[in-house]
Amino acid sequence: MKMGQLVMSAEEQDLSPPPSTQQRRATARQWREGGRGMSYCRFSSANWMSDVYVYEDVMGGWTTHVAGRKWRFPPIPDMPMSVLTWVKGEWNKKHKRVDYPTWRHAVCARIIGRIWHFWHYRVHMASLHLIPLRDIDLAWAGEQFNDSTPSACADRLVILRLTGYTVPQHAIDALRDEATTPPTSADGKGEE
Repeated sequence: MKMGQLVMSAEEQDLSPPPSTQQRRATARQWREGGRGMSYCRFSSANWMSDVYVYEDVMGGWTTHVAGRKWRFPPIPDMPMSVLTWVKGEWNKKHKRVDYPTWRHAVCARIIGRIWHFWHYRVHMASLHLIPLRDIDLAWAGEQFNDSTPSACADRLVILRLTGYTVPQHAIDALRDEATTPPTSADGKGEE
């Protein structure tokens, strides 16, 4: 044995072949049909100030990506999506469109939609390109982690927050909730 050589036991060595493309596609299909696939938080969370991207991985576990760079200051805040629902309309399945009670409602909805679109793409998103980035000088900057349980992932997020990263509280809460709720199958019935 050479100096500095890492020796692994037979149990620690994963000698199984990587999953085939068909296996990965089948896993992703089962994932989508089970209603999963959403992330707990993204780098765009908290007005682009989140330093972590957390999601339940289709290959197993909960994956956390830690940012290596971040914005020097927050961008201009985005207009909330809730303004798009100020004018109530009903979805017409036959014509695949939203029907409003009067033409005035339709005009107001169109104006609000255009204002939101202008603000989101011309003001908010354009401000992102003007803000310089800086490197993050903390431990685990630019790293990726995969935890086997949601509670372990939530614990990792707490550690990252204590280290100095910006971690949205809603991600930690959602992982803790998922760790305490019993798993369900794809048909919505609890596993026994």
